[in-house]
Amino acid sequence: MLLLAVLGVTMADRSSTLPSAVQAAAGAPVGLLTDSGQRPNVVFVMTDDMREDDLHWMPHTRRLLADRGMDLSDAISPHPLCCPARAELVSGQYAQNNGVQHNKGPFGGFQALDPTQEISSWFTKAGYRTGFVGKFLNGYTDADVRPSGWDHWDALSAGVYDYFDFAFDNDGDPERYRDSYVTDVIAERTNATIRDFARDDDPFLVYSWHLAPHYRINGNGRPVPPPASPRDRGRFAAAVPPSFRNPSFNERAVLDQPRPFRNRRMADPELVTTEHRARLRALQSVDRAVESLVETLREVGELNDTVIVFTSDNGYSLGEHRFVGKNVLTDEALQVPLLVRGPGIGRGTTSDLPVTLVDLPATFTALAGVKPGWTLDGASFLPTLRGQDQPFRDATLVQTGDDGGDGWAYRGLRTSRFLYGVNGADGFLYDALRDPHQLINRFDDPGYLVIRAMLEERRTQLLGCTGTTCNPTFGPLPDPT
Repeated sequence: MLLLAVLGVTMADRSSTLPSAVQAAAGAPVGLLTDSGQRPNVVFVMTDDMREDDLHWMPHTRRLLADRGMDLSDAISPHPLCCPARAELVSGQYAQNNGVQHNKGPFGGFQALDPTQEISSWFTKAGYRTGFVGKFLNGYTDADVRPSGWDHWDALSAGVYDYFDFAFDNDGDPERYRDSYVTDVIAERTNATIRDFARDDDPFLVYSWHLAPHYRINGNGRPVPPPASPRDRGRFAAAVPPSFRNPSFNERAVLDQPRPFRNRRMADPELVTTEHRARLRALQSVDRAVESLVETLREVGELNDTVIVFTSDNGYSLGEHRFVGKNVLTDEALQVPLLVRGPGIGRGTTSDLPVTLVDLPATFTALAGVKPGWTLDGASFLPTLRGQDQPFRDATLVQTGDDGGDGWAYRGLRTSRFLYGVNGADGFLYDALRDPHQLINRFDDPGYLVIRAMLEERRTQLLGCTGTTCNPTFGPLPDPT
């Protein structure tokens, strides 16, 4: 207490203001301190089904986050489907440990997640204010158990995919909207949450998860996402899908590919173009939401004390390998944008560290000096954000689920060169050095038999991994013969 008194800090507020050395002496984890001596706020913005290259059409996000922070250019969603990805981000664990393998079925949806397994509870115990706004896990309604740990709980609870007719939980007092655009409302409610939290001295953690550019679901098939306003309606009329430049678009020779692509019809270029342009229009509202978020943080005096993270729950295929969608293990579905801006993070910096969404909870706890309440499967990349060299795993578990059977589909691993996966007797092996567009499946190639055997051995080790065993350094692989 004497040291605290000398520093002018009371026991009540020491968790947010103590210098790192004092936190360590008091037995608390050491996190990142801002220039004002505070633990940082963390605001986590996420889109739904956004491709990495969609960032090109989001000027505010690039200017305010990429140009003023770090672009992690090799980030992936290791389980590229809405519900499993979101479960990873609230639990810090892979699906084999958090139980969410798919969007539906016995191993899917909100019902597969233990609502007490939310990392937000650790932040609350550590003196953070915590708030959630936007799309949560598939199947969640206001009749379900409220996930623990959130001081303010404002998830979409009805009409989640409608864009115009929806409801928010609103801390147990649902609020309905029928003529508003969902992205604009998520932005408004996020900014209101931040203004409320900023009135206190405590740091805060806010998840703001958007729906765009996911396709619309309102009982009338699968319409493309609508624009927010007339000003967006005519934009991007000449935009060409980036997939058209990829040799894998409507790939002709697919008999060697894994089952999801083998007998698929050609994607309709006109429909792909329509969807691409609609997705870009829907993302303009997210781009403006990022701008309003930064302005709100500036207005309340919290911008310099806040780490802002921007990503997507998964990527999206636009006709590569004839496929439109996600829940497949290809670059287009795996790769996501990941931008981080905040104190101590160099402006306009980049990193090719092979990070994943599972690493974000571990990084958030490291930033805040928060002690995890259970084993996290991800690895913090805080040293990289600080501009330091960082040893990191050389193989990453990637997987997809199913709504039947044991809940699993393709499970494999990704290295700097190879992407490998197996589902029963079916499998794939892509060599990014020789075949960057993943046109040739080397799974049965005699020249890759040794590599395949080594990848299978490593895959087997990762399938049941937990904690540090999910982040191994196996060593180099041989070249193909």
